[in-house]
Amino acid sequence: MIHNYAEKLRSSGEYDKKAKDILTYKLSIKIFDVFGQDLTNGQEKDSFYMSNSELDRQLRIVDAKLAGFGFPQAYGQQYYDPENPDTFKIDCILFALDESCLAEVNKYAEKKFHEYNDNNRRYIVEKSESVKKQYSDIIADGDVVSKHNFSLPESILVPEDPNGKEYSNHLFADEKTGKAKIRLNTWEDGVIEEEQQKPDFVCWLRNPPRLSWALTIPYEINNETKPAYPDFLIIRKDSKSQAGYVVDILEPHNPDFKDNLPKAKGFARYAEAEPKIGRIQLIRKVRDGGVEKFKRLEFSKGEIREKVLKMQTSDELDHLFDTDGVIEDLFQ
Repeated sequence: MIHNYAEKLRSSGEYDKKAKDILTYKLSIKIFDVFGQDLTNGQEKDSFYMSNSELDRQLRIVDAKLAGFGFPQAYGQQYYDPENPDTFKIDCILFALDESCLAEVNKYAEKKFHEYNDNNRRYIVEKSESVKKQYSDIIADGDVVSKHNFSLPESILVPEDPNGKEYSNHLFADEKTGKAKIRLNTWEDGVIEEEQQKPDFVCWLRNPPRLSWALTIPYEINNETKPAYPDFLIIRKDSKSQAGYVVDILEPHNPDFKDNLPKAKGFARYAEAEPKIGRIQLIRKVRDGGVEKFKRLEFSKGEIREKVLKMQTSDELDHLFDTDGVIEDLFQ
């Protein structure tokens, strides 16, 4: 790409002018009297040619712009001209100064990233724990919202929160006590309390934000893709499933947050794409008959997904909670 760009500039006759612009700079000298009056009006200017050290400094900036993988040096190894030893440096600097060139590089890199990931992700599940961790780290760094395989590690290291509550049915637990000490707010704790009372409940998992193995659901807000980390994964018995279990995704979420509708749409798309998942719920706390209860919007239902994906405002989502949200009766 760098070489093609440089050759294009040479063919159009623009190369020498652009090269001169980066090889010289103008020094403006101003002289003031004791009263602060400008005596020169900025008219005295001199051109200076850039030193090799300054050219190398610019080349290091170029390398940083291109992710610090040594592309300028690799380019120099291939296109170094002993009669014009600085030409390869100028090629790289001109390339990096052109925003359209950088945009093209990013577009190419994104395409290759997804191509490699799409072709190899299903084989990673058969690899060792260390390989899967390396893969997850790469994918998490390579995309705003990574579509890595959701695979739990054999063990996790979580600092014990002294203000946390001890839970005996968390999927990961202390090897000595068999319990997990986790700090939840009253709303989150209330949702777990409800889940524990259900006859098919087995255990639950706190889904920690931004860890490489955490479950991530993408959503769009302000023309930008963001990662959502739903709070809980619930494991339940399921006699119809070959594995005997099913995993639910639960997200208690404050209706005052501006990301409610974008997240709801992200959940709807995820539910549509992942039929293996059981329930996928956005949960709000409401008052019913003077008592605080949890109202759930179920995205595993196609009718709910269809309505959510057509919405334009948060008010529509609020209305859907009113009409289709469910308060589960644990004693039916």
